[in-house]
Amino acid sequence: MDNLSRRQNRTWLAVVSAVVVVVAGGAFLNNQHQQRLEAEARAQAAQDQANRQSMERMQGELALKNELDSASQREAALQLELREMDAGASRLLAADGQQQARRQQAERELQDLRTQRARLEKQVDCERIQLTVNQLSAKGDTDQALKLQSLWAAPCPSLQAAR
Repeated sequence: MDNLSRRQNRTWLAVVSAVVVVVAGGAFLNNQHQQRLEAEARAQAAQDQANRQSMERMQGELALKNELDSASQREAALQLELREMDAGASRLLAADGQQQARRQQAERELQDLRTQRARLEKQVDCERIQLTVNQLSAKGDTDQALKLQSLWAAPCPSLQAAR
């Protein structure tokens, strides 16, 4: 009877050990699966963030482009006004003083618009470079992003570090 008891104890011990191994294996596999899901979620969140930033930059660039187009249209209108004033100057010598003042004002406005347009063009270029730096960083090409950023650091001092 003693041998039978020992055999039963060994059998129970073997069964319990097998159950423990199966449960531990299941827990390990579940943990691995959870870690993989969390890593995928973090990668997706990073990609989503990069996409949102890219969209925001593109919207900002579009707004700057619209402002640049508006400045260009105003510049063209002022140039037309100056040409009309030049044509009218020969006919209206009596009103020359007033016309000269208006002409000088139009020339100042034209110069201001040209300055504004140059600033906006530079801003658009810097925004495009920042967008490219962010896209390279999102793709994992940090070396290329840092190289591009360092090349444009002087003309675009507001460039942000590759994220």
